Amino acid sequence: MNSGFQHSVELRVRFAETDAQGVVYHSNFLIYCEVARAEYFRGLKLAHENPEEHFWRRKDRTWDTVIAHAECDYRAPARFDDQLRIWIRTARIGRSSYSFEYRIVRADGVLVCDAKTTQVAIHKDTRQPHPLPDAFVAALRAYEAASGP
Repeated sequence: MNSGFQHSVELRVRFAETDAQGVVYHSNFLIYCEVARAEYFRGLKLAHENPEEHFWRRKDRTWDTVIAHAECDYRAPARFDDQLRIWIRTARIGRSSYSFEYRIVRADGVLVCDAKTTQVAIHKDTRQPHPLPDAFVAALRAYEAASGP
């Protein structure tokens, strides 16, 4: 079911994330994807314990990323106190953008959601598309390859 996914994070559904029907509110799945993305970058070693050394906070960086596209396909409900595993992988790397795919699975093995986000690199000052730095692309590729089959 999780073929091609090597990276994941677990979380437990909190009551505040559910709606009046007791089901995880749909937009929270994008937050779960963000949790997986942050952990992915920690594993990629682009984040550090010292906040000033955090990859996204470096003063000398000329670019940022923005989410340009997000999609979720809901397959089954998740409810309060369900244990979820959010799988993540780099799906595509372009000139100034890259995409992640996610698979969210309950502890009982039921697929809850498939998702995808596309991040676009932009210049910090002009807010126009910015080429992904070679070192960043190399880090993404190496991280996926190192943990592959």
